[in-house]
Amino acid sequence: MLIFTLAVLVVASPVIAAPKVQLQPCSTWDYDMVNLEKVGPQYTGKGVYVAVLDTGLAPNWKDYFPKDRIATSLGKGFKEVLTWDQKTGELIETGKIIETTYIGSTGSTHGTHVVSTILGYNYYSPFDAAAGFPLPPIFIKGIAPDVTIIPIKVLSDYHIPYAHSGGGEYGDLVFGTDRAVAAGIDYATNLYIAGCRPMIITMSLGGPEPSPIIKDAIDRAIENGVIVVAAAGNEGEEGMSYPGAYDEVISVGSCGWTLEWRDPSNTSYFRLWWLQSPHYAFSDVAEDDPSVIYISDFSSRQLQGQHLDVVAPGSWVRGPYPGDPGYSHLPWWSNGYPALFRSINPGNFYYLGGTSMATPHVTGIVALMLQKNPTLTQSEVENILKSNALTIPPGSAWVYDLYDASGAYAPGFYLRTWGADATGSGLVQADAALDAVP
Repeated sequence: MLIFTLAVLVVASPVIAAPKVQLQPCSTWDYDMVNLEKVGPQYTGKGVYVAVLDTGLAPNWKDYFPKDRIATSLGKGFKEVLTWDQKTGELIETGKIIETTYIGSTGSTHGTHVVSTILGYNYYSPFDAAAGFPLPPIFIKGIAPDVTIIPIKVLSDYHIPYAHSGGGEYGDLVFGTDRAVAAGIDYATNLYIAGCRPMIITMSLGGPEPSPIIKDAIDRAIENGVIVVAAAGNEGEEGMSYPGAYDEVISVGSCGWTLEWRDPSNTSYFRLWWLQSPHYAFSDVAEDDPSVIYISDFSSRQLQGQHLDVVAPGSWVRGPYPGDPGYSHLPWWSNGYPALFRSINPGNFYYLGGTSMATPHVTGIVALMLQKNPTLTQSEVENILKSNALTIPPGSAWVYDLYDASGAYAPGFYLRTWGADATGSGLVQADAALDAVP
């Protein structure tokens, strides 16, 4: 089975990375929605390891993250050697796994975006100023800024022959295989056994079918004491992806805020709606009011035999995602002028939507819980998250979006509807979960 990232709805905004100076910390709508501002400053995830199984980190990750938060000596990649039948075009998994670097591909920096939600990141956009909203370089707050990230690349670049390239002569895709993902899980578990503990394995990835080899690796991780969190999938009514669909895994669906893209005071379009900055007025998210929360249309609903645990913010999450397509980057010390021209630089920050983006919110909250009590087990963490989540009843909401159902650019209001199969136990709440940790 092939495993892909679980992110959708990419929107570009050409920008440059922030200078490496002491930056003013700012929070975001998604940070606010899970009640992080009500968590005491002593809880930062310090001492907790987070193994991020994804596309690795972008080559310029130091422009975004503090260097001491990435365990480069522990980072690693796993890639399965694939071949193709030249007559049938059939993809053949050889079973041979090679070890590679944790540095990610030029095809996707999905893993960098995932890490940015957990750690926070440097942000500066000359496009903000060009649109009439000048901001100094700032630091976007992360859910658990003091965790130690172990980047494990299990989604790699593949050069696909004609039969798999969607009609082109060749195609370049970023994906993984069951064996590569299982190897990454086993590697993280071995690090835990060797002393990197407490540890969370977070997987913003998934495939359509169960995989015995991945299931065995997950079972081994949990039995040894590792906490495992995974995305529920972006298949909507088609059901949950694997490994998120396994009962043992803490699965995460996606929700959003009904005031996205609008100024809460007058409902007009607002470029910096996502940012809670002292430079511009911004109304807080009403975290205890389910009426301002909607379930993303792409978020996988649970089918019979599946169990969705919780949801977290996964729509229009801002973060580092350089290049579309491919990879392009202006150094942090650039004055930023070329960033205003896409032919020179297609951008370094993007909005992404998906259960891929929701999952690291939950992972970060779990890290805060493990900092308070490193002995928590998988079932204890899951029960605390679910029993202290904000219940979201079935319903519908009109949501401002930039794209219609076909993916065409058509800004306007669209109706989002969901049932009880899409909400799990509700929206995770960091403060309530922490208070419930013994």
